Amino acid sequence: MKISIMGTNGFLSTAIAKYANKEHWALDMYGLDTPVRHKYDNFYKMNLMDTEMDCSGLMDSDIVIYAIGAGIQANLQEDFNLIYNLNVTTPVNICNKLKELDYKGIFVTFGSVFEMGETKEERFFTEEDVLTSLCPTSNDYTVSKRMLSKFVASYKHGFKHWHFYIPTIYGAGENPKRLIPYVINAIRNGEELHFTAGEQTRQYVHVNDVPRLLAMAFEKDLPSGLYNIEGKETLTVKEIVTLIHQAMGKQVPEGCFGSVQRADVGMKYLALDGKKLKMLTGFEASIKITDTIDLY
Repeated sequence: MKISIMGTNGFLSTAIAKYANKEHWALDMYGLDTPVRHKYDNFYKMNLMDTEMDCSGLMDSDIVIYAIGAGIQANLQEDFNLIYNLNVTTPVNICNKLKELDYKGIFVTFGSVFEMGETKEERFFTEEDVLTSLCPTSNDYTVSKRMLSKFVASYKHGFKHWHFYIPTIYGAGENPKRLIPYVINAIRNGEELHFTAGEQTRQYVHVNDVPRLLAMAFEKDLPSGLYNIEGKETLTVKEIVTLIHQAMGKQVPEGCFGSVQRADVGMKYLALDGKKLKMLTGFEASIKITDTIDLY
């Protein structure tokens, strides 16, 4: 098995690469920076936004994974041109180049549960729900991901294309400003905690469950399509904070909820229905938040 990953040193790309190392898959990496947290066979330094990018080296890869994105972290304030280039233009260009070269393997891209937007419903959403959502959204990241998903659902191609909608992804090595590491580190360091009201619900999948799914999908010969990766746990922010405190033997401090505002609180309930993927591959997420606290 040989895989190529486009995007180096990202949270998800690193997890997939480490899994490839463990399974002894041949691994080629493409991106601006030399990979630092895993082994690889070849690294090709390239600007993925270069429209003249040469994709001929991908032809012998069983799977090509596009694991790079922009705008995921609102606090990074990334330029909107970068967001649309990396999230839409570049993967579309790669799809078209793979078509031109008559690629016969599998191309993998990722969508996001955030494509639902500011939904009022409280249920697990299907792939069609996410693809066709017209709920309002306030950020370029969500709009750009919707654009890519619509393209993948519509274009014709001779190779396989798996497009996975992912919920909130977490694990050791994620941005320390994200909710789970923020809570864990504050408890360890005795720092004050500040949250929104904590009523918004999010579904969580551990980053290591994603490469395991890719291996299962390959083994089961999953057809082209858009698929939801359903997370192991669906919890409110308040429930997650409480869960982590209890696991670390602490009480949730009074007055910590409702003290900050965040742009995503309008998205009250974001969770994915993964029945389709489970039926075709047998995949179920297995890792719980409390299993991972000591790894942060």
